[in-house]
Amino acid sequence: MEVTIIVPIHNSEKYLKECIKSALDQTFYDIEILCIDGGSTDLSFEIIKELREEDSRIQYIRDSNTSYGHKINLGINIARGKYIAILESDDRMCSEFIKRSYDIARASGADIVDVDFYELFNYKGKEFNCSVRKYYPNTYGHLIKKFDSFNRDSVIRGIWTALYRKEFLIKNKIQLNESKGASYQDFSFLFLVSLLSESTYHLMVPLYQYRKDNVASSVKDDHKIFEIAEECDFLKCDLEKRKVCDRNIWRLYYMKKYEAYYWNYFRLSSQARKVFMEKYMEELMDDVEQGNLRREMVNADEYQTTFLLLDDKNEFINRVTERDQYLSLTKLCYILDESKDRDLVIFGAGSWGSKIVDVLQQNNAKVLGICDNSKELQNTVKYGFEISPVEIAVKKFSNASFLIANRKNSDIMRRQLLENGIKAENILVFI
Repeated sequence: MEVTIIVPIHNSEKYLKECIKSALDQTFYDIEILCIDGGSTDLSFEIIKELREEDSRIQYIRDSNTSYGHKINLGINIARGKYIAILESDDRMCSEFIKRSYDIARASGADIVDVDFYELFNYKGKEFNCSVRKYYPNTYGHLIKKFDSFNRDSVIRGIWTALYRKEFLIKNKIQLNESKGASYQDFSFLFLVSLLSESTYHLMVPLYQYRKDNVASSVKDDHKIFEIAEECDFLKCDLEKRKVCDRNIWRLYYMKKYEAYYWNYFRLSSQARKVFMEKYMEELMDDVEQGNLRREMVNADEYQTTFLLLDDKNEFINRVTERDQYLSLTKLCYILDESKDRDLVIFGAGSWGSKIVDVLQQNNAKVLGICDNSKELQNTVKYGFEISPVEIAVKKFSNASFLIANRKNSDIMRRQLLENGIKAENILVFI
């Protein structure tokens, strides 16, 4: 047996059938699918039973423990495959995920092969896939050796987009925290596999579909206010048990901790934010007093999740509130509505511009071109369009609507369009 796909389940009936079918439809056949059910009370068992009658590669394990971490740990321990993948029960794998990851792992000897993914969502009865690039371009397509550059961007992003060598996980005793429910147990796992792997390979191809519109997702639960703190403590204890002394590793731990705290604060309702804010500030002040965090340690992005809260609490809250207005899924749906019956030119050829063009083309919207102020991007080609300077695009498509896909410079870009004769009603702003 070469590959084991672990599917942790708990009352997953809504998307479970399409999830399991995506595993069965892999072009790589030598797999087993471990469906580990933590006491579901819905039709999850019946769905798996029906599918198992069609394909014996599916194995069903029922366990009374509802912990996500427990289910993954159990799957790793009993897996027969040399490599392990994790498939969330509301997500899907693209058909080439296992084959392409496995071929790279075997050829390169990598402990981990990590791929990009799609954000999957439905809007008005239509399904959309929005591709996400996880890392900087120079980290793709080659082996990343242990400690080559262990930094904030070295930590694997998403437990479900990677193929792991089982022997590596067992040898290093890497396990998830078996806390209750299904919230953030992958925090320590992702840090440890990234730290302890001898080599990792990033593949710049989206091969996993991560569902963004599941309202029942555990990360949306407002009752789980403090679980992220427990997961950070679990990782800290693990690092201490391993006698980790490297200052760079501990610096990264504290950066990732407060990055996670910030994300947790952001996802909560306004009332829950007030409750979590007290713990956030208390631990942050303690870590500063103990010398775990120093101002010279943080860059501009890290400042937003750490010292800004201590320096100006109101500004911290205002920035989070402002960010609330730019939830990408909500804005994408807005653009899908606004793009109807319009001829569109995308102003901004960065990551968001590319994402918008991708989604609009899936909706058969009429995109005429892409423009950008960057000299480096001008005259290059994206999605079949040659990127032009905005002045040329305005002359060529004077009656079109221009969609600004750049949050930082959106006000400047809007004025630029107005000065070049584009009417205000023909200017849309995505972020």
